Amino acid sequence: MRLIASLLFCACLAILPDGMAAAKIVDEIVAQVNDEVITLSELEQAMKYIQANPAAGAKVKNNQAFRRQALEMLIDRKLAKEEAKRYGITVPEKEIKKTVDDIKQKYGFTDDETLSKALAKDGMTMEQLRQQLIEQIQQDRLMLSTVRSKVKVSDAEIQQFYEQRYRQADNRVHIKIINLPVAAGSSAEEQEEVRALAERILIQARRGESFDKLMETYSKSTPNVPGGDLGYIRQSDIDPRFFEFLSNLRPGEIVPLRAPFGFQIIKMVDAKVGKAKSLSEARGEIEQILIREQMAKLFSEYLQSIRQKAHIKILL
Repeated sequence: MRLIASLLFCACLAILPDGMAAAKIVDEIVAQVNDEVITLSELEQAMKYIQANPAAGAKVKNNQAFRRQALEMLIDRKLAKEEAKRYGITVPEKEIKKTVDDIKQKYGFTDDETLSKALAKDGMTMEQLRQQLIEQIQQDRLMLSTVRSKVKVSDAEIQQFYEQRYRQADNRVHIKIINLPVAAGSSAEEQEEVRALAERILIQARRGESFDKLMETYSKSTPNVPGGDLGYIRQSDIDPRFFEFLSNLRPGEIVPLRAPFGFQIIKMVDAKVGKAKSLSEARGEIEQILIREQMAKLFSEYLQSIRQKAHIKILL
């Protein structure tokens, strides 16, 4: 589910701790990228991110591929970090503070303490979050500097995207979610404990206990996956198969879901059938989507070219 699973993805592509001290012992280093190292703890955090992002996790076929995908993501981040430094890209402190405040407001963290507790569940600190925000903003600006001028979106591409995604009605669903995350690397016993808890909560909810109260008591928002009242979600913002699943629910219906990152209990609050946007109404939005997609592709190619000149040593 693109909208729900992304969370901070829109604000900070991936929250992956990168500020580990050089005091990490040698056997915890899994790769070297020029003068930078990637530690085992960083790799484990990257694996958690992939688990929490179905769009990325869907590519994982086995545990070895899982680890390798996470490692490749970290290598790209190290290379982008070095390039941003070379371009002299900096981020003012006030911009980081505003971004952290926006995250707290958007995902229901009342203060730094509640956010810190959520981060701690994923083995992170506020300082690591701040560092990753800095690096992601630097990377975004590096992308603009290196590939934006090469992106061209044609009328034909806009028309095709409109036919595929926008001609349908602007349908929306309003859902609430109790999120019960399972940490990457959890034992079968630990996963069973969370599953059993989800089953108990589901029974309570279906017996008529306040879903909002159960949500407040049990739901655990993490920087990668939120719980709570998600409001109205547009059909075009989430995976078509998931929207179809939600559309078949009746208002008030409560269902369980096993997700890549844990267990969820979903309540369908309401559904709205909207009017499809015209091409002229959707044009600007479509153009921005296509620009972002092309930039991501070109930036990936740009990082690949940097790799050819970099010293990369895999120690796994």
